[in-house]
Parts: sequence; C-alpha cells; structure tokens
Amino acid sequence: MAKLLLIVLSLLLTVCNGTQGTAGQEGEAQGTQQEMKAQQGKQMQVKQGIQGQILWEAGNQMPSPDAPPSSGRRGVERTVYVYELTNSSQTTSQDGIFHTNIKTKLVTQVKTDANGKFAVNLKPGRYSLFTKEEQGLYANLFDGEMNIFPVEVKEGEVTTVEFLVNYNAFY
Repeated sequence: MAKLLLIVLSLLLTVCNGTQGTAGQEGEAQGTQQEMKAQQGKQMQVKQGIQGQILWEAGNQMPSPDAPPSSGRRGVERTVYVYELTNSSQTTSQDGIFHTNIKTKLVTQVKTDANGKFAVNLKPGRYSLFTKEEQGLYANLFDGEMNIFPVEVKEGEVTTVEFLVNYNAFY
C-alpha cells in the first residue's frame, strides 16, 4: 500500500511540476517520465545497473588553523539523467561543467531520495551521468578521453558511484 501511495504521489508531483529539460531534450525527458516513476518504487531492488548518492558541497573548503575542518558534504535531492556515453565534444558546455544540447540519447532519469541516494536498472554498457541544476545539466568528472562522468555497467553487476556537486565550493 505504501509503495502504491508513493507511486501516486510521484505521478502527481510529476504532472504538477512537469519536466524541465534543456533545449532539444524536453520530448526525450517526457518519454522517460514513466520509467523514472517505475524506478522510484524499485530503487533498492536493482540487480544490474547503477546505484549511488548525490552529494552537495559548497563554501570555503580550504583548511585553516583558525577554523575546524568543514565536512560540508550532504546528500541532496536531485534528478539524475543517464545518457549513452557522452564525450565533451557532443555537448555545448558552459564553464566546462554545465552541459546543454547533448547529442547522445537520454536513456533514463531517476529522482534521488532526500539523502541523495538513487538506483536505476540498466543494460550492460557505458553511460554518462548528469544532475539537473538551474544552470543546466551538471557533471564535472571526465576520463582521459574527455567522456563526461563515465560509468560502466557489467552483466549482473551494480556499479556504485558518488556524484559530488561542488560548483559552489572553493578549494
């Protein structure tokens, strides 16, 4: 009964808020809303895919003898967008971390819980992760080939990731 109530509430929130995709992605995002709702109810039942946590860090992170170290990281609610593996040359980027006009296919999207935790079932393959921020889709991790936040899913495995959103932090 609780799962049914969660799905109904998710549906109501989705209908009321709509999906705010970036240019050229609204149709794709709307097409994955139902899959996102289904994923919300099954987040802890993932047998193959990606699970992880979105963490927020902001402010001055510099060590100081006059101030205690700041732990600063906390889980946050976000929408995680999972795209086919995306190279930086396949997007329009602002400051190298906010991405629009992504030319690869949006595979799915999933909302995190209040602590930033998420899980999503995926086929084996390589994917890029982004979070939805006011300035666009955010990702700040690249591999040596300039693929944006690459994550590999292997047959029968769940890949665990920690996604740090730190564009308002100073180091």
